[in-house]
Amino acid sequence: MAANALAINMEEETMDEHLVTLMEKLESLRVAKNSANGLTKNFRQPLQVEIRTLEFWRSIISECLASFFFVFIVSGVSCNYLNRGLDKVSDLALPTALATGLAMALLHHCFEKISGGHVNPAVSLAMAAIKKVSPLRASLFVVAQCGGGIAGAALLYG
Repeated sequence: MAANALAINMEEETMDEHLVTLMEKLESLRVAKNSANGLTKNFRQPLQVEIRTLEFWRSIISECLASFFFVFIVSGVSCNYLNRGLDKVSDLALPTALATGLAMALLHHCFEKISGGHVNPAVSLAMAAIKKVSPLRASLFVVAQCGGGIAGAALLYG
């Protein structure tokens, strides 16, 4: 009886080892495929090196522009419908929701290759928390996104 229990334990351990090995191989294949396609970016550069690259500043500017366009489009749709004198707020919900979803999809598609297409400071902070972007990049993304949002609202305001 004890020999059977020992054999089952040995099989479970080897099964676990096989599963871990399989997952490691799948992860290495995924990373190799993404790096071959150019989908991964190296955000692990030292601070002094990262801040001097053109790609870094291009991504900061693209996040500012993405937030600018997002706030401008969504607020513009809302203002357009409010200026028409709609009686119910529910009349405003559908156009605003459609504009929000379509604008986010379009902006993410346009800016994804440049900066990751975060558009939202909460997304940038979440990416920094899980270490997908450097803290410097995330903090400048947040500043640029807030500035872009303020500029979009200011342009719409007049």
